Amino acid sequence: MKRTIALLLTLCLLLSALPALGEDIQIGYINGETKVYMDASDKAMVDGTAGLGAQVRIEEETLADGVGWYRVTFLANEKSGWVLADDVDLVIAKKAITQKQSEPAAAGVLAVTDEAAFPVLRASGIVDPDTLPGAPDPSMYTLIEVGQVSGMVPQIRARLKALGYTVSGTGNKLTKDFTSAIKQFQGKNGMAQDGVCSAEFQARLFSAGAGTKKNGAPLEQEDPLTITKGSVKPSSKGGGTISFTIKNKTGEKVDAFDFDMRLYSTYGERFLLGSLSDKVTISDEISFFNASEERKTLNKNQEMTLTLGMGEYYFAGCMVAIMAYHTESGQTVRIPEDQRHWYAFGKGVPNGYQPVLITALTEEEQRLSAEWALGVSGTYVDPEIAKFYNAREGYLITGMEPGSPADAAGLKAGDILLAMGGVRILGDGSVDRAKAALLEGQAVAVLFYRNGKVWQTQLTRPGDTISI
Repeated sequence: MKRTIALLLTLCLLLSALPALGEDIQIGYINGETKVYMDASDKAMVDGTAGLGAQVRIEEETLADGVGWYRVTFLANEKSGWVLADDVDLVIAKKAITQKQSEPAAAGVLAVTDEAAFPVLRASGIVDPDTLPGAPDPSMYTLIEVGQVSGMVPQIRARLKALGYTVSGTGNKLTKDFTSAIKQFQGKNGMAQDGVCSAEFQARLFSAGAGTKKNGAPLEQEDPLTITKGSVKPSSKGGGTISFTIKNKTGEKVDAFDFDMRLYSTYGERFLLGSLSDKVTISDEISFFNASEERKTLNKNQEMTLTLGMGEYYFAGCMVAIMAYHTESGQTVRIPEDQRHWYAFGKGVPNGYQPVLITALTEEEQRLSAEWALGVSGTYVDPEIAKFYNAREGYLITGMEPGSPADAAGLKAGDILLAMGGVRILGDGSVDRAKAALLEGQAVAVLFYRNGKVWQTQLTRPGDTISI
């Protein structure tokens, strides 16, 4: 009898040690590479693996042989399984996002009635969709009169021609024939047709949404090496093959290229393996087409298919991006990280091209961000969780330091930061990126989400640096 009571007490203690689920739906993250089981037992059949950062919804908790287990549903694909409770960090509760906050009363906190005024909220990634990769620095957009010489003129001429408008001549002088092309462009892009090469005209011209002469629709930009299709053939025992087809649209013969590949598990979560381009023989700078010493030339508009063996990893899908290529004439072209297009195929990832991925913080951004404290704690709300809770994607504030810059700005626990100083808050260090951009004493606009509405306030970086 005493032994039974002792076992019951032990069971109660173990159950109490598990995070309480209560009535609120609980969201968690997988905190490391872990196995997913078909039942609450490490002797049960393994149903796959999940990687670090996989988002899950906790459906049930139990104890088996003194070990805590969660039955979870992966938000990426609604597939369910059992994982060890120790392998899940419970970081976002439903009430933390959905709880009602008091309406802003702090001075300077205003409701945002027209989100169209804030391009950071319209963006589908860190880079605003109106930003054209490789565009001139906006500080160079100034009024250019007819007959005036400017280093911007060749770039304006090239961009107009690329969009189908006719401009003759060469050199750095803005000639009269620009006026007709500028008027045509203005008409296709909803501007007053005055033919003036103004700063506003140049900003619209060098935007990704600039309309073509043909129909006013934006020009579709194609990659020089385009991935046209891909497929995966995973093995139930791990491993398998990945194939993808590349078409040469560079206008030259290409004899080498380099790529980055990211595998995704059977649960739609990414393996943290980094670049897998070493699966193809690599020179000092660039991957060759095949594993032999003989180079293979890919002619203009020609396609080729690569098939790679992928070891023992469990995977169901992947994403591939071209990083660089080498032409037969000897030119090496490297594609900047923020301009690479990722092609996704297989299960667990949406097929086709994906938006530009968020780039990692530079060492300089990390250093500058660490110079001062915003005064909040919290966690990022990713797209899946935002969709699940009908909230906004951003940074959920769960704790606030009294007297901090965030507190002085009128922010509260439960708010979701959307943008700060023109930097959209998406995750993966974007709060630190926004902090790094602020100078001492600088005040910037902050957008945040509360009670189903978007609000705007002003936040000022302290004049003196402080420690985090």
